[in-house]
Amino acid sequence: MIDPDNLIAMLDGFHITDRALVRSRDRARKARDAGSTSALAKEMRRYFAAVERESGAHLTSIDAKLDELYQRQYNLQAERGVAERRLLGARKMLAELGRRVVEKAP
Repeated sequence: MIDPDNLIAMLDGFHITDRALVRSRDRARKARDAGSTSALAKEMRRYFAAVERESGAHLTSIDAKLDELYQRQYNLQAERGVAERRLLGARKMLAELGRRVVEKAP
């Protein structure tokens, strides 16, 4: 048999707003019998299984967004490297052209 005090103490560690679970917890607190404790355990399984599914789906969604973000960051860093090389090449060319124009000036 499940200890109702232990079960209720575990549940009280969470902020619960689910009405069915709150009612079941309150019944188990008052009745302290095997039936109400079993019903509370069943409600807790239902509630936390749903929390587990939702949290897992949320993490999967976040991981997908992070993967996309990392890929975009990688692509932008590569693009930035290309732009830096083009900028340096253009500056070198302009500097060289500037020197040659100065050398040819009378």
